[in-house]
Amino acid sequence: MTRKTRRRNGRRNPNSPRPLEGARAATVETREALNFRELSVRAAEVNEADRSVGAVFASEAPVPMFDFERWEVIPEVLLMSGMQAPARGQLPFLNSHSRSSIDDQLGSGRQISTQNDELHGRLFFSSTAEDEFTKVREGHVTDVSLGYENQQVRHVPKGRTEKINGRSFAGPVNVVTKWRPREISLVPIGADERATLRGYDPGALRGPKPASPNKSLEPREGLHVDPELRAELITRGMPKTASDAEAQRWLLDDFKRRKDAQAKRRATRQAGDNTNPNPPPLSPEALAKLVGEATQRALTEREERQRAFREEIDEICLLAGVRDGKRFYEHADLKAVRAAILDERAKQTPQVGFAPVLISGDGAQLDKHRGAVGTALVMRCLENAVDPHEKQSAERIERIAPMAQRAAGWEQFRYAGLTDLGVQCLQMDGFDTRGLTREQIAIAALGWPEKVGLRSSNPAYHTTGSFPLITADAINKSMQIGYEQFPATWRGPFRQGTSAQDFKNIHRLRLGAVPNLQDWPDDSDPAQVSLADADEVYAVEAKSAYFGLSYRLMINDDMDVLSRMPAMFGNAASRTVNAGAWAQITGNPTMGDKVALFSAASGARKRPNLTTGALAPSVANLQVLTNLMMQMRGENTPEGAEGADILSLQPKFIIGPSALRTTIQQLVRSVYDPAPNAFMVFNPANELVVVIEPLLDASSTTAWYLAASPTQIDTVEVTFLQGQETPVTRDWVDEKTLSHNWAVLQTFAAKALNHRGLQKANNA
Repeated sequence: MTRKTRRRNGRRNPNSPRPLEGARAATVETREALNFRELSVRAAEVNEADRSVGAVFASEAPVPMFDFERWEVIPEVLLMSGMQAPARGQLPFLNSHSRSSIDDQLGSGRQISTQNDELHGRLFFSSTAEDEFTKVREGHVTDVSLGYENQQVRHVPKGRTEKINGRSFAGPVNVVTKWRPREISLVPIGADERATLRGYDPGALRGPKPASPNKSLEPREGLHVDPELRAELITRGMPKTASDAEAQRWLLDDFKRRKDAQAKRRATRQAGDNTNPNPPPLSPEALAKLVGEATQRALTEREERQRAFREEIDEICLLAGVRDGKRFYEHADLKAVRAAILDERAKQTPQVGFAPVLISGDGAQLDKHRGAVGTALVMRCLENAVDPHEKQSAERIERIAPMAQRAAGWEQFRYAGLTDLGVQCLQMDGFDTRGLTREQIAIAALGWPEKVGLRSSNPAYHTTGSFPLITADAINKSMQIGYEQFPATWRGPFRQGTSAQDFKNIHRLRLGAVPNLQDWPDDSDPAQVSLADADEVYAVEAKSAYFGLSYRLMINDDMDVLSRMPAMFGNAASRTVNAGAWAQITGNPTMGDKVALFSAASGARKRPNLTTGALAPSVANLQVLTNLMMQMRGENTPEGAEGADILSLQPKFIIGPSALRTTIQQLVRSVYDPAPNAFMVFNPANELVVVIEPLLDASSTTAWYLAASPTQIDTVEVTFLQGQETPVTRDWVDEKTLSHNWAVLQTFAAKALNHRGLQKANNA
């Protein structure tokens, strides 16, 4: 929270909170979030001639300041290197920080500069501030207070020491690395041992000497180059190691170079035209003015962007109920701010009654309200379940929860906790939640309102309340996100078959059993193909696991149960399907021809798809396996002889364990053959698609495979039970444990259908 100290006629309101006691005091105003440091001046240093007095405005000495983020008093250090000089070179000189009227302005603070670890300046009194000047001159008023704005703060926790700008700071301490003075005030109370008046300075009274024409472009000492301006200059060619003075000189020289180049181009265009001579070159003073104006415009635009960005952050924090949004100012964008707020809200224990909304009206209004609450929960779960570093995350959320289908007004519940949502749902179902504890709300929302003595005023209320309905929708969508995010490598080299309608055996015809078409003589029937022994048989099986939301988890406001947990179960379901598919490769099952999937030529198998020996992935060994695949024949003749049909299969995928990942990637992605004895030789391997599956390592870390496209010939088929192509949930309530449980169900099977589209090199 912020506090505002009100003053009337230069005096503090006695009813307002008093500042912190000590050498310095700190207050924060809601209007501009300024901090104040009170310093002392001495009447002996007053200069009557120009009605001024010099002082040390601030120092790097630690000052106890109230930290509204951590709600405690923490020493604060203002680094002089981080001071942002006033744009006009002076500060408003006020009476006790009063900014409501120009009548409260006593004059101005000028000649501001940093010296070592102190901020120096001189206070000039207006002729209309005679009473105040007299009090200073007579030694009655001795204190001034600097109002400043923190822009970047590094917090060092207690017990830790950190290096900041090359200096060590022991916690607890807040180190302000970037700040801007906004005003200086005359105040009645406050003192600082290091804050004293500077001695009489005749040069300061007369003001700075006017610069000579040939010195007008000299860099100004004490002027710090803005970091963003420095970064821009470096992109233009300025050395990274340039000092502030060298950076100013480089900027001026660069501006001159650009103006000279522009003049040359103008002269070229006007060549031969004596009636339009080139304009005279800019004077040093005019050139310096142009550079200053350009720099000031750039800084003003940057400050405007920062101001607008911070206003948006403050609005988000206000809607989210987050105190003091200044700690989010350093985030890169609003997406990062929202993610940080979500993390913070997840660690908090919000009070019952978050964002209270009056729920009344007819059924249509209740449906709209229920839709807003449900959409908020869905979006909260999806944003917490997706991988923020994945480029497709936003597209996945839009596909699963399209913006056009999101209920109006859902944003007001975006940061609500489980208990808050439970209250909203109970109220929609006609229950009065006033006076209920968090435990009673949790039990009632999960489906047992009668256990806590609630009776619904809604005649349409049934046993299935609003909370179980909206949580079921959120869980299903969160699980779908997790399912899609798992890198299932079976999709590609294997195919998804037609979904099964039941658990009965599935019969799949081997594609290689269909021979080439034969001649069809006149007045005769076409040749009939016998396929009795050319099929593979398998059936789908159910896989399942469950998780539950107990009333204890709801009391603890554990949002992960509805976001991360379903996503992890969806990820596990996809992982299970992937493991089942690759088990056909590592398990080497017996096929319908009574021979193992990978085998040498034996029995009914006339051509091998297994090559033994030391055959590491290489262009030469790739040719060996490719030739074996391309020479594969169709099904044997009825007499058991090898078929005459050459299937002309082309390898599309090269598959290997994670142990061979680098070797295979180098083989495929090299423009030329990577073999040591090959130089600028064409590499046919770069036409293949790489599939690396760590499940293969458990069987062999050296074996690798080639696979044809499943559109050309069947290899391994994955089939799902109809309606379970993605995992589904089944839910039930457990009255003994007072929990709502969800079972994640995935019914599928994987089966190797044909050996001809696969080749294996055991590389032993």
